Amino acid sequence: MVRAVVTGAAGFLGGALAHALRRQGADVVALDVRRAPGVVQADISRPGDWERALDGAELVIHAAAVGTGGVAELTPVRPGRAGAPLRVPGAEVRRVTLGGTAALLDAAARAGVARFLHLSCVDVLSLVAPRGSERAETGLVGGPLVDETAPVGLTGDARADALAAAEQAVGSAAAHGLGATVIRIGDAYGPRAGRWTLWPVLLMRAGRFVLVDGGRGVLSPVHVDDVVAAVTAVAAADRVAVAGEVLHVTGGEQVSAAEFFGYYSRMLELPSPRSVPGRLVEAVDAWDRVRAFGVSRLAAPRSPAAGVVPGAQTRELAGTAAVAAPPGVAPPASVPGRPAGARVRGLGARLVAGVDPRARVDLGALGLRELTRDAGFSISRIGRLTGWSPAVSLADGMDRTESWLRERGLLGVREPSRRG
Repeated sequence: MVRAVVTGAAGFLGGALAHALRRQGADVVALDVRRAPGVVQADISRPGDWERALDGAELVIHAAAVGTGGVAELTPVRPGRAGAPLRVPGAEVRRVTLGGTAALLDAAARAGVARFLHLSCVDVLSLVAPRGSERAETGLVGGPLVDETAPVGLTGDARADALAAAEQAVGSAAAHGLGATVIRIGDAYGPRAGRWTLWPVLLMRAGRFVLVDGGRGVLSPVHVDDVVAAVTAVAAADRVAVAGEVLHVTGGEQVSAAEFFGYYSRMLELPSPRSVPGRLVEAVDAWDRVRAFGVSRLAAPRSPAAGVVPGAQTRELAGTAAVAAPPGVAPPASVPGRPAGARVRGLGARLVAGVDPRARVDLGALGLRELTRDAGFSISRIGRLTGWSPAVSLADGMDRTESWLRERGLLGVREPSRRG
């Protein structure tokens, strides 16, 4: 019996993989920072008893991540009400994604684990055509595919850059003898998928989801069942053949964003989402950053011991609110004795009720980089090394997804349930 350790096992892909391995008869130790049935609670970014779980393990599948817009990061979605995914600070993303990967690699090497499969994402590659270029205007569905030799560089996105750094750590461990493989996954959708399923569906019901630049961006969707099959195929392949490799996993179909999200709008019996220019989405994201900065300044405690004159904090709060609030939204009044948190909430309520663009334009956990790619990804390498090929077409995968959404009460009701 194979003994396997799966991290991120309370999440979308980690959970699917842990269940699949157990069905195949493996002895699975499921780890996650969150509580869930059959899951051992553990924070792999810090030393702890979880390291003992790797003793005697033959396989480690590392799927733990934060800042991905998964089920745990869903926030209430209501028509006419602004909202967004839980914003995970960049430092926390790096701590979990990079620090957790490094700690797990070290523990796996010490335990003598034979195979280490690291789940990454195609977002580490920057495939965005310059805005205003011919490629950005037309899209390249059916065009050339990018393989695993494409360079990985800094993108400015905390999640993508942390994933890229984690990939480098895995490659270094493989170079030092660990049987480690990076599995770069495309746009994974299906049951319990937050980023590519639940967020778009909930936002479409609320009338807030939009297509960027007409939905011409190139997506590479892959159903969760194909992801599970691909990962298990890599786990069963010749160890020497896949060690040190980076392998792309997609459904083998490149489609436009408009076509992909059109499936959801038809499930919901709604018109196709309206299109907005990418620059408008950039402006909404900039507004989020300005608002977050203003609120953080409002909430930051200041101490007279640090050289702040008594009473100056109140003046600074009022001044910051005046800068952060958009035209037509008055800053909260400075009320003696009123806690700073209450003033922050007062400002937030006025922003939400006033001009917050998230009430009408919202991509949830998705961003411009994912929705404006100009190419798809080759999966020939994983096929050559493992014999795997996708078995779930987009049409079939969306049928399976629709069945799950209906079973969970997420279609056909005004305010869908958030059950995962």
